[in-house]
Amino acid sequence: ALRLNLLPAGNPALLAGITAAFVYERDTDPYECLSSIPKSVHQFFKDAKRGLMPFILLMAVTPGVRAEITLDTDTLRLTFGPSGSLESAIGCFPSCNDENTRIQQFGSNNIVVFEGFTAGSWNYSRTQSAAGLELKFTHSSGASTTWTVPSQGYLLRLKSDRPGAVAIRSGESFRPREAAGFGTWLEQSRYVIIGDGDVTQAGFDEEAEVTATDSGWLGYRNRYWTLLAAPPPISDARLETAGGQLDASLVVDAKPGEWSFYIGPIEPVILKQSAEGLDDILYAGLWFWLRWICLALFYLLSWIKMVVPSWGIAVMLLSLAVNILMTPLSRIADRLQQQVNETEARLAPELQRIKKNYKGEVQSAKILALYKTERVHPLYSLKSMMGVAVVIPVFIGAFDMLAENIHLLNTGFLWISDLSRPDSLFLMPFKLPFFGADLNLLPFLMTMLSFIASALHKPLALNAELRRKQVINMVLLAMVFFVLFYTFPAGMVLY
Repeated sequence: ALRLNLLPAGNPALLAGITAAFVYERDTDPYECLSSIPKSVHQFFKDAKRGLMPFILLMAVTPGVRAEITLDTDTLRLTFGPSGSLESAIGCFPSCNDENTRIQQFGSNNIVVFEGFTAGSWNYSRTQSAAGLELKFTHSSGASTTWTVPSQGYLLRLKSDRPGAVAIRSGESFRPREAAGFGTWLEQSRYVIIGDGDVTQAGFDEEAEVTATDSGWLGYRNRYWTLLAAPPPISDARLETAGGQLDASLVVDAKPGEWSFYIGPIEPVILKQSAEGLDDILYAGLWFWLRWICLALFYLLSWIKMVVPSWGIAVMLLSLAVNILMTPLSRIADRLQQQVNETEARLAPELQRIKKNYKGEVQSAKILALYKTERVHPLYSLKSMMGVAVVIPVFIGAFDMLAENIHLLNTGFLWISDLSRPDSLFLMPFKLPFFGADLNLLPFLMTMLSFIASALHKPLALNAELRRKQVINMVLLAMVFFVLFYTFPAGMVLY
């Protein structure tokens, strides 16, 4: 909320001038927000309010070297250095003025830096064009850098005629959020390279060196946000990696020319509208047909949200809608499972007799002879896997779509403060290995419903022994899902 500049000690007039200029701009009483500072300084501001304000404001704007140029748009908060480097960047979604805005700081020191031209002086000018606000930085040698920043959106244009490499970095604020258990899978930052329809991702801490040549877009991302650059043609990039490295640092050697920078959310609609090829970053680790499922579920969820007031309700309705849409396939899967159950029930008595009376190769031969007599394929039980084959792709699609859905970030529902995090009913006084210190209620509710479904599951084709084994398998599966999902975001468990 504040940017603080450290000043030499013993200069209260300059300190007061800068602070008074700040509160004057914000239309705030200069001494109302200073109740916690020493009374002598407090009294100074009272005096300033009576008659010294013009003098103090004059001191605050005394001519000198302006070290930073700040620019605020509807979706970005940018700070540029005197030579045109992008010192810091903050992205807002859907906008910085929205009541439920999501904010990400990409870094606070040297996000995009131009190497070279360390000597000499720079001039700065700004003009308004149809494309947006143009910030031009001109070196005493004649070389220049021009940023074009739109009033809305996240796509910046850069035109540079200065030679030399360009370094792109992230800061501590872009590091993954703390997570426990399998939740750490989701909270990861990594490099991204997009070229010719392919997406390559690499962790900051990989040991092997990562390079890119003439890529369409390259940069870095975390779970919800990304900074991607499209350099001029004929460019080479070196992505710095090392064990334990936490921040991105890549250097692009490119000829002078035009760049594009996307600094914003990983959101399907915005990415597609911003530039061609940007949306390839979505669900990049999946096969193309699984990406289609993710996108279809995203748009279905968005349509549902248009008619309901809550994202939590929308996620539950999405689960219901998917089950309804999959009813024909589910019926086929149930029919195949019923056939497997009937076959197991028919073969069970004879199989038990063979396993009791024979061992080794004789037993195997007898079982195969039984299958042949009953005209049953030895792999008949795989029929039941057809139902799983239908459900798993949709489950994976919903899993990845909800994991990267920025609309769930900082969105509450019932006791859940953030659907992108575990529901955390309350914080326990101790921390469990793997599970963390949060007591999450939703995984317990999910497992309890699974236990109830297991108790009610009574296929008529199975005898009591086979029914008991199937119930045990269902209970074990529910326990596996409990461990898997306990540290996952609440939105995913809700689904």
